[in-house]
Amino acid sequence: MKSIVKMSLLVGCIFGAILGIAMALSLDFMMGGGSFSGGWYEAVQHDVGSWFGEEYARNTWVVYTGVVAVIALIGIIGALFGTIAGLIVGKALDVMLK
Repeated sequence: MKSIVKMSLLVGCIFGAILGIAMALSLDFMMGGGSFSGGWYEAVQHDVGSWFGEEYARNTWVVYTGVVAVIALIGIIGALFGTIAGLIVGKALDVMLK
């Protein structure tokens, strides 16, 4: 692979991950009414309560671990889409600069 394609893959991956995490946190901020404890926390708490029982839903470290896992998954998906976009841009730049 050419160096411009490698660079665009890396930049796309990093940019996609940062953008995915930023969107997840901004959605949490908007759904939480101006604080970072509303949207994702309540959603994960509800799911943990329905899957494993209410005693686990009251345990905050289980819920926070779930929130971190969900936001990390969103970051990984963003990195994947960023890598695909970087590949497309890198190939286009490689063709144009020949």
